[in-house]
Amino acid sequence: ADYFTDTPAEIEGNTNLRDPQRDAYARALAFFESGGTRAIIQLPVGCGKSGLAAILPFGIARGRILIIAPNLTIKDELLKSLDITNKQKCFWRRMRVLEDKEMRGGPYVTTLDSGNISVCEKSHIVLTNIQQLAANVDKWLTRFSADFFDMIIVDEAHHGAAASWKRVFEK
Repeated sequence: ADYFTDTPAEIEGNTNLRDPQRDAYARALAFFESGGTRAIIQLPVGCGKSGLAAILPFGIARGRILIIAPNLTIKDELLKSLDITNKQKCFWRRMRVLEDKEMRGGPYVTTLDSGNISVCEKSHIVLTNIQQLAANVDKWLTRFSADFFDMIIVDEAHHGAAASWKRVFEK
C-alpha cells in the first residue's frame, strides 16, 4: 500500500525527464498535498504523457493505481514502458527515475487480460483499455471495491463523454 510513498524516485531534479513532465508532476504533487482530489493534466502531443503516467503516483498515491487507456495500441505501449522486466523499454529504468535496487519490489504491473482479480490485488498498477473495463460491467467494475484503487489515471480523458467512459466514471 505504501510503495509509491516509500520508494525513493528521482523526479523533480531528473534532467532525463522532459520539462513538461517534471512541471506537471510538481503541480500535481502540490495540488494533491493541498487536499485536491481530482485533476486534469493536459500535455501537448510529444511531451511524454506515458512518462507522466509512470511518475505521477510517486509521492502522491497511497495504494494501487488504475491506468485506463483509450485503446489496445496505447495500452500495449504503456505496458512495455511500465514493465520492470523489460530492460530496454522500462521508463523508470531508462529515465533513471528508479534505481535497480528500488525495482526489486516493484512496481508490479498487470493488465485485466489475465482475468484474475488476485493478480490485480498483488499488483501496484492495473492497466487496461476502456473497452475491456466497460464492455462487461459485471466482469470488472463490480468486482473492485470502492477503495481498491487509490489513484486513477485516464489517458486521453477527453473521450469521457462516451457512454463507455461514463459507466466507468460513475463507478
